[in-house]
Amino acid sequence: MNIKFRIIVFFLISNTLLAQNIPVGSIDMIEQRSRNEQLLSNGNPFISYTLRPLALNPIDTTQTNANEIHSGKIITKVLPITLTQQYNTFAPYGWNDGSMIPAKGYQTLLSAGLFAQYGILSVQLKPEYVYAANPDYETFPLTESSLARQNYVNYLNTTDLPSPYGDQSYSKLNWGQSNISIAINKFSIGLSTENLWWGPGTRNSLIISNTATGFLHFTFNTRQPVETFIGSFEGQIICGKLEGSNISSPKSEFIIDGIDYEIPKSNDWRYINGLSINYHPKWVPGLFVGLNRTIQVYRNDMSSSFSDYMPIFAPFQKKNTTNEDAKNRDQLASLFFRWVMKESKFEFYGESGWNDHSATLWDLFESPEHSRAYLFGFNKLFMLNKTKNKYLKVNFETTHLEQSADRIVRPAGAWYMHGIILHGYTNKGEVLGAGIGPGSNLQTLDFSVWEKDKVWGVQVERYAHNMDFYYDAYTDYNHKWVDLSLNTYAYRKFGDLGVQAKLNLSEMRNYQWQLENNKLNVQFQISLQYQL
Repeated sequence: MNIKFRIIVFFLISNTLLAQNIPVGSIDMIEQRSRNEQLLSNGNPFISYTLRPLALNPIDTTQTNANEIHSGKIITKVLPITLTQQYNTFAPYGWNDGSMIPAKGYQTLLSAGLFAQYGILSVQLKPEYVYAANPDYETFPLTESSLARQNYVNYLNTTDLPSPYGDQSYSKLNWGQSNISIAINKFSIGLSTENLWWGPGTRNSLIISNTATGFLHFTFNTRQPVETFIGSFEGQIICGKLEGSNISSPKSEFIIDGIDYEIPKSNDWRYINGLSINYHPKWVPGLFVGLNRTIQVYRNDMSSSFSDYMPIFAPFQKKNTTNEDAKNRDQLASLFFRWVMKESKFEFYGESGWNDHSATLWDLFESPEHSRAYLFGFNKLFMLNKTKNKYLKVNFETTHLEQSADRIVRPAGAWYMHGIILHGYTNKGEVLGAGIGPGSNLQTLDFSVWEKDKVWGVQVERYAHNMDFYYDAYTDYNHKWVDLSLNTYAYRKFGDLGVQAKLNLSEMRNYQWQLENNKLNVQFQISLQYQL
């Protein structure tokens, strides 16, 4: 028995990969580059890129083994020091920025850390420090009609998206991209505060993105695709803790005609349970299909049964659940696909999600647009110089969170809002999913040129703010709040130093839904990453 045990342990350890992760949205753009290489037939064809953070080893073994220090059976590595500084001239702009907050003015994020591994056990400590000057800026006016303001207050009461984000400068040190895990063969189990990204989107994700600060969660996940006789699988199960911002919008926002309409939010934290799984059929090369599902509930509303801790395994149809509405839970779910065509250096992808249970399967077939949101996009590469692996990348992506016409007879509420979980689908005051926020739509067209250690690009975007609110609050058509943005970015590596710079110009038409209230916001951002 002792010999068998030793053989099993040896097998597990010998098949364990170095368990370092690539932070979602890494400054060196290694995630995007690796995804591009797959289209060029150079990458692992079984990685879906719909489940992040990615393990570094299958992506770039040269970085995995670089700067390692071996001391007996312990492997240690100093992680890169990263510094991001940005400035918004008029109002908060941008998302997918992790621990940063939605703020005007100057803001900076600093991160550094260590990685250590002993056998199957690994620890990654990469805390993040954020400072934001956070000056005041123009918000929704108190001079609007009572109807418009009551609809606006409804959003403030059913989400934790304070505007502005407090009334003083912001300073916070958090665990950032840290984890402790046990990696066995292609699987991993552990605790983490890392940012996650579920789904095929590159600019937005319906369910989980890196817009909000990472939250503490238990995770059981694959680290590499698990190959079977019918194809390969990737997946992740999380159980986590979501927290409120403990910040409220100014009291004056809630007082209409002398009446205070504010609904106080609970101080309780929220439990979130999530599942992401995708499948690559053996018979259809390049196709990935998958499912995302999350359910959140206030901790005090939970019982202690297995179904309360793992509601992701409950039926999707309400008719097959018992007293689902009485459990005060909030569900989001999505189906997604990504199809890679290496011969054409082309991929297209999509995700369709629902923020409510369907009563029956027939209900879903009859009204699939009820409570639906979606995103679709494609990437196409054009070789510019094969010998230097230089290419042009064209990306288009559209995200649609606005409710469909089904709302006329069956309102579902805007995405990321909830009438019982008054924090909505947020963590520490920011949306967990698509950073554009409830009821909003976005179209992005991106052109970029990629070379070794060098990237530069231009991005054009149309961003329509909270159309659900607009149609509830107004009866005319001509003062929708729409941003037209021109964004430029570049990345260059100089030895051990990587530099990323961004310049974003946004013409905010009818800012805060006010006719002819047109504003210009300029965002400057520079990020440095240094490998010691």
